[in-house]
Amino acid sequence: MNLADGLRINSWRYPDKVAAVFEDKRVTYAELNARSNQLAHAILKKGFKRQDKLAIIMYNNIEFLEIYHGLTRAAMISVPINFRLVPSELEYIINNSDSVALFAGIELFEKINLDNLPAIQKENVFIIGPKDKTPDGFLNYEDLLAGQPTHEPNNVDQKEDDIFYFGYTSGTTGFPKGAMNTTRGTLDIVKNVFVRTAGKPHIRLDERVLLAIIPVCHSNSVWSTLITFWCGGTNVIFPSGKFDPEKLLQIIDKEKVTTSSMVPTMITRILELPDEIKNEYNMKSLSSLGSSSAPLLTKTKETALDFFKNVRFSEGYGSTETGALTTLRHKDQLRKIRSIGQPNPDIEIKLVDENGNIIKEPGKQGTLWAKARSAFIGYYKDPEKTAAAIDGEWSTAGDVAYFDEEGYYYLADRKHDMIISGGENVYPAEIEEVISNLPQVSEVAVIGVPHEQWGEEIKALVVLREGERITEKEILDFCKEHLAGYKRPRSVEFIDDFPRTATGKILKRILRKPYWEGQERQI
Repeated sequence: MNLADGLRINSWRYPDKVAAVFEDKRVTYAELNARSNQLAHAILKKGFKRQDKLAIIMYNNIEFLEIYHGLTRAAMISVPINFRLVPSELEYIINNSDSVALFAGIELFEKINLDNLPAIQKENVFIIGPKDKTPDGFLNYEDLLAGQPTHEPNNVDQKEDDIFYFGYTSGTTGFPKGAMNTTRGTLDIVKNVFVRTAGKPHIRLDERVLLAIIPVCHSNSVWSTLITFWCGGTNVIFPSGKFDPEKLLQIIDKEKVTTSSMVPTMITRILELPDEIKNEYNMKSLSSLGSSSAPLLTKTKETALDFFKNVRFSEGYGSTETGALTTLRHKDQLRKIRSIGQPNPDIEIKLVDENGNIIKEPGKQGTLWAKARSAFIGYYKDPEKTAAAIDGEWSTAGDVAYFDEEGYYYLADRKHDMIISGGENVYPAEIEEVISNLPQVSEVAVIGVPHEQWGEEIKALVVLREGERITEKEILDFCKEHLAGYKRPRSVEFIDDFPRTATGKILKRILRKPYWEGQERQI
């Protein structure tokens, strides 16, 4: 079975049904299936081999979905890259992944310097955008597809243990890591939806209209858009760029959206709209809404439940490494406010203490491990980190959690001091690596501090070398040159020294404490 089978099957069942919408563009199941097949044929004709890696960097659009499906039909690996990364960051991912081709949106072409991408030949860079704006010497995506067969390739050996995509996670040691996700594992995430809705006649999966707000390069949207195609529903793609909460409400109203997944920042922005704007749009089609990537503040949750009336509201926990693990269902939202819920079907969870013992007492904290078919199979070219994250059938993203007397789980801390700002995972080590390159800086520690809108804001604490001087603005400007916008510190504080362990390790828990005092959560 192949991940693209959902699109193929429903192109036969519902050939004329709208499969995907992006702004004014609408494509049917038959059209999207045909174009995915054309891409698969084109890539195979180019001579790429099975399980070759092909990188993708573009803003949200329908072509993104075609590429995922076309590459998996050719048994090749998608390497989606966050469009917000600066050139040096995306170059690292392309090179680290050993990608041999690149799909690039015309708007992002200026970020690409082939001199720094030795494995990418010019003829293997495919430009998505108007033909008349395609740079000289490069192949436009439409020309790549032109004239190719519209039937599925019949000479491809597709296997369930093939790698479907690399989900690059922010690095804990300065560099991102490529989490390898298989066809089998991703199919299990899709299957989970059908298991959870079995026996519920009021839920018509073929009537699913998903608003994919989170960038399509993220695992959340990879999973949710695939689920829609397997259901025979419609994917509505939200445009990239600055988040516009009113536009979101407009799209829900216009496209009769039934479900979506948002990060808490987006929900907050919607709730902050004036009542006359919020009440202008019809939300009656919306039947379910998920929140993920970061905890919801209690006040925000209560207001959201009041605004999104008659909507099944849920919160989920998972990661690129493990897949979707737990859900706090609608009925428990006000009863278990800070919880991440209970394990999803076919998911086993255990907490392990520092001595490797399984925790059996409620309230005691330990690293959260999961046994899930959806889990990744390791980090690409990084056996050391793979060994730390995978133990037989069990895997972990390193988060620390505890459970209560009823078996509901709660996050307590994040391994490696990860920050979640606006729904984006940010590892301080990446930022510290950049700031430490400044000759004036002796040591730096980056922490997350509370922020009403973004959940957490990035703050750099800096110890200068003796006799050196540098301003906050100079450090922030340096970060602007070397880090994606969501990774940049918003403030810098100069201090004389850091609190440390007996071995000299900086105690970030102590650094964070003054900023989080009085808050209802500590992450």
